[in-house]
Amino acid sequence: MSPFIHSQGLNFYAQFLEVRRRLAEVSPSFWVDLELYNWLNQAQQDIAMKARCLKKAVTVTTTSGTQEYDLKTSTNAFQDIIDISEDGVSFKIGGTSWDTLKYTTKAQLNIDQPNWRSASSGTPMNYYYDKASKTIGLYPKPNASNAGAYLLIEGIYMPRILNAGLASAGAATTLTLATGSATQPYGSSVDDYYNDLYMELYSGTGIGERAKITDYVGSTKVCTVNFTTTPTTSSYYGMVSELPETAHPLMILYTLGRSWSKGGIRSQLGQLFMQQYFQELGQFISDYEETDDDSVIRDAYRS
Repeated sequence: MSPFIHSQGLNFYAQFLEVRRRLAEVSPSFWVDLELYNWLNQAQQDIAMKARCLKKAVTVTTTSGTQEYDLKTSTNAFQDIIDISEDGVSFKIGGTSWDTLKYTTKAQLNIDQPNWRSASSGTPMNYYYDKASKTIGLYPKPNASNAGAYLLIEGIYMPRILNAGLASAGAATTLTLATGSATQPYGSSVDDYYNDLYMELYSGTGIGERAKITDYVGSTKVCTVNFTTTPTTSSYYGMVSELPETAHPLMILYTLGRSWSKGGIRSQLGQLFMQQYFQELGQFISDYEETDDDSVIRDAYRS
């Protein structure tokens, strides 16, 4: 029985098998499964970095007298940030009304406000962002009236690392990820890491079903995902990338390019696939360009 295709989007296991089919190596020999999975995940990271096509908003809680906030912390919850949208920083002034903060740099503050670091706390009007440390700073630093969950940041982020394989166990509302090994990717050890990703059953029990992961336990690798049919140890699953569906085939092209470049006479084939990848990635980026009022700051470092 053939797997059901829900849309033009491809789950991670389907992408893996398509790569194997186009390599004409259904069973691992020259290419082990793990390197193909790794290259597929590297592909979605590369696409997200270049196309900047994933966007979300995060609320950061400000503290009276504190100027800078590390977005990498679990509290501030933007560890996967690539960059901040140009119009993507707002502040709830006095906890009552939202206002857009103006972007600046530390260098500009040094010129305009030489004593800005020691200036009195007040109502934030400007922000700066250090891309290297993923730290956002406010000027002036908030006072007691502006301390709270008032800093809203809209930014471009990296997709999560996907997982696929043969289920280790299944129950009425759960599926346990495949056991990681030297040839099979390990599931994340971070609780809730896969929450809100979609998972599809590619073959075996429950073939063709798709559902959202609503909870994940890192220590046990158990996903709470309510399939209509209870999955079993015969169920092959694949998570679905957060990238727009039109970018999913690009992940396959990238992986083929990396695969054929592994050595020998295959290197020329790898170059051809990578050329095709970059051509189609350019088209995807062109199709996905944001409007002028929602542009992304693209300079490498801004403070």
